[in-house]
Amino acid sequence: MKTKKLEFRKGNKKLPKSTYILNMGSATDCPNRCNGRCQAGNLCYALKAEVQYPDVLPFRRRQALQWQSMTALEIATALLDASKRSRKHRMDAFRYNEAGDFSTQADVDKMVRVCSILTAAGVNCYGYTASTHLDLSMLIACSQVNVSNDYGDWRLDGANRFKMVSKASGDHAVCAGDCRKCRICMDTDFGGRIVEVIKH
Repeated sequence: MKTKKLEFRKGNKKLPKSTYILNMGSATDCPNRCNGRCQAGNLCYALKAEVQYPDVLPFRRRQALQWQSMTALEIATALLDASKRSRKHRMDAFRYNEAGDFSTQADVDKMVRVCSILTAAGVNCYGYTASTHLDLSMLIACSQVNVSNDYGDWRLDGANRFKMVSKASGDHAVCAGDCRKCRICMDTDFGGRIVEVIKH
């Protein structure tokens, strides 16, 4: 099968280049930014990047089109092929939804298929969502899901609650701000926790 072009990132300022990042949309167009489901709203750090850097929003909107036009198998194959070609930064983790979120159940189901293929290949999958009105159970089964609101009982199924706070409570883990130092949000061994992130 010929690999279709898929735009993604290898790492960022807080993630190693062995973590491949794929968005299904931009923060500007995020379905949960203005409906009260997402705790961040206009404080979303992904939104800040789209305002500050002119190339970011067009890139993420191209990712949205690719997400919509490619099958789960095509997406997973493109990521795995890129990993095989990489001499220095083979994929050991896959992060979805650095920006944007699931709009429909079909999006969730498609990501389940992507993560299932990657997990079978030995890749650790994780991501963030405020789309707690959708059925996340199958996604939790194949990736570490981090939810950004208190709607639903997804923590009972193994999702983490990624909670924005002004000051650490002392009762929960606190985001280190550097995923090279901590794996709570990406490792399924840590599922069901509350992780506080200090607003900045």
